[in-house]
Amino acid sequence: MADLKAAFMRTPWSKPQISSQPKGDTTLVNLLTFYKVNWTTSGFQPGEVDRSVLRGIPVQIRPKLIGFTYVFGDGSTTGPTTSTGGVYPDGDITHTYGAKGQYPVRVDTTFGADFSLDGSTWEEIPSTVTVPGPSTTVTVREAKGVLVNR
Repeated sequence: MADLKAAFMRTPWSKPQISSQPKGDTTLVNLLTFYKVNWTTSGFQPGEVDRSVLRGIPVQIRPKLIGFTYVFGDGSTTGPTTSTGGVYPDGDITHTYGAKGQYPVRVDTTFGADFSLDGSTWEEIPSTVTVPGPSTTVTVREAKGVLVNR
């Protein structure tokens, strides 16, 4: 099992990128901002199978999602959750910023996995790993109304 856990930890995980709406990674103070997870094409995501050989025995490791933690860059987080978020109006991962600035936003993904030795039945690896995703800078601007006398 120690060799399997080590192989599990060496798996090249997919590191989901986070996107936001309004588009362009720019939002306003006190505006509800929607977030969504986008899986990268590199690395293994849930359901895909990483194949290798341990001590001469073919082994397959199949990642599974345990949860996402959304890190909004202002000290706030949401999760863990299995939600990949979404866009307006149905997305369920949202955040409102209270101050203007630039915030490094990311999603951390916790993976578990099942394994199969030489084509045997799938069994759970009793371990998890949390992989931080790459940061996306979200710019929060402040809008002010101005009255003009004409």
